[in-house]
Amino acid sequence: MSETPRQQPDAEAAPPQATNAAILAALKSNPVSTAILGALALVVLLFYFLPKPFMLGSQSAAQWIAASWNEENDQVHCWAIIPIFFVLLHLKREQLWAAVKEPSNAGLWWVGAGIVAYVLSVRMLQPRLAIFALPMLIYGTVMYLWGKNVARLFIFPCLFLLFMTPMGSVVQNTAGLQAKTATAIRVMSTICGIPIIVDGAMLRSPDGRFEPMEVAGGCSGIRSLMAMLMLSALYAEFNMRTALKKWVLFGSAIVFALFGNFARVFSVVIFARFLDPKTATGLYHDWSGFVFFPVAVLAMVGLGNVLDRDWSGLKAKLGEWFGKQPPKPGGPASPAAGAPEKPAKGPISYDY
Repeated sequence: MSETPRQQPDAEAAPPQATNAAILAALKSNPVSTAILGALALVVLLFYFLPKPFMLGSQSAAQWIAASWNEENDQVHCWAIIPIFFVLLHLKREQLWAAVKEPSNAGLWWVGAGIVAYVLSVRMLQPRLAIFALPMLIYGTVMYLWGKNVARLFIFPCLFLLFMTPMGSVVQNTAGLQAKTATAIRVMSTICGIPIIVDGAMLRSPDGRFEPMEVAGGCSGIRSLMAMLMLSALYAEFNMRTALKKWVLFGSAIVFALFGNFARVFSVVIFARFLDPKTATGLYHDWSGFVFFPVAVLAMVGLGNVLDRDWSGLKAKLGEWFGKQPPKPGGPASPAAGAPEKPAKGPISYDY
């Protein structure tokens, strides 16, 4: 399938309502593209909702995925990912309409890869592979219909769909992270002069000021880590100007989430020692996350502001402060105004 490139009119000058109407008109005027999009929707329906190959033939891929988005796996926030996907496309609608449309057969490779991934998920009984198949099906269909320029705008929304993947095995295997959190609490307590005994994930007061407390799986920081990764991905996409800065900010979310959780657990220890142990492990423990998580988010936003700032002015200032200063007028390095320049002295010769 080949088609000459056609440049759509500039949609930035048009209001959003006009852009939406133009997109609908384009779909109506091109029945082939509309039919292929309808076929994609039908394939998704057939793949993900009708067959029930998982859990001994009792659940479809969609049912298994939805059942995994629960509080036990700390992935209730995954219910918002699909609506966010459509919101991301809606925010890019003007760019999508203005992009050059040049259908590409290369998209069929992505569609084929998505079909293979889904077949493997059924044969291997690994429904997580079915989630990886969905972005490839969408991206490949878009590239086949409208080309690379449009498909490029679908990259981040399609990658964002991968946050739907249930990470129950990761959430449940948090023993190492629990032990690291307890070790961090011991270091912070030692610095502050608070006596504490750490045994694995257990925190004990040697003078009996509070009952032994355990750093449970939910307190390991995995909840805030999952949420911070999703938020940092969205913030980096809309605010960072280069791919390197986006990845740096995305990686920093891990650091901010972990240190924010360390501070939260340490505050529980301080509350239990100096105020009330029952309130510390009850009311304060349940609500402290609403204090420290926003602090971690603000730290991430602050880092993004630092990364994306234009530092050229500061570089010029540093060059003035630490570089060579220009010679002063009239100084020894520059002759006075109007004074004749002295001819350069040649080599001295001696006549014998």
